[in-house]
Amino acid sequence: MKKLFILFAILFAGKGAFAQDENNLKNFRFGLKATPMFNWLRPDDKKLDGGGLAMGFKYGLITEFRLNNVASFTTGIEGSHVGGKLNYNDSAVYRVFDDAFISAEDYTGLDSASKSKSGRYLLKSSSIRVTYITIPLTLKLKTKDIGGMTYYGMFGGDLNIKAGSKLTDNSNLSALTAPASGTKFDPTKIDYAKDMNFFTVNLNVGGGLEYNLSGTTSFIAGLNYNRGFLSATKTDSDILTKGKLETAGPYVQKSFMDGIAVTLGILF
Repeated sequence: MKKLFILFAILFAGKGAFAQDENNLKNFRFGLKATPMFNWLRPDDKKLDGGGLAMGFKYGLITEFRLNNVASFTTGIEGSHVGGKLNYNDSAVYRVFDDAFISAEDYTGLDSASKSKSGRYLLKSSSIRVTYITIPLTLKLKTKDIGGMTYYGMFGGDLNIKAGSKLTDNSNLSALTAPASGTKFDPTKIDYAKDMNFFTVNLNVGGGLEYNLSGTTSFIAGLNYNRGFLSATKTDSDILTKGKLETAGPYVQKSFMDGIAVTLGILF
């Protein structure tokens, strides 16, 4: 009977220790992160070439909901400033009138006097910058604590809502038709917001480590790969036309935003 009592005491103590370890794992954590990254545009058309890498940056709030000892659901809200470069292998033309861009459709509606005051420019290469409000939705799988450090892998996606966009003409400016003298418009700085899709989705996969600083506070460092699922640019441009003629149709420019990101942050 005494041996049985001792056995139950040991089991109860072990269960209590296990429960304490369980309670030390918070069901909800939050934190802040900063993410320098490299982005590039991946065209889906032979008329376009990716023009190389562009430096980007993300920052925001992390929220983490524990599902069990291993898995957590992570989300949050981020400001994403990303971009890419494109080379145009055939004629991509944009138009300027009255210190603003106009579409090909609006251009054809102008009278002769107005058309004579407008300008047409040939775009050969560009740098595109876009700002998104990003909501990550990922599953995070962690190891047990190993000397104050845990390792994790994550898989999911990002929902991106466009907040603004600009395009810079990197080519030697080629005016097919010069605008009227006295215009204040800089044709190398293009308001590109109309040509970027309002909503995009990308794959978000990666891994990293958490280093415990004190209690439940940890420093996190990770590396993630993002691959666009939905085109960042509209398939048919509202700004660019596919030829030099006044009657040319919209330029086809389907491109996806990809990137590699380094995440640094603090979880509480």
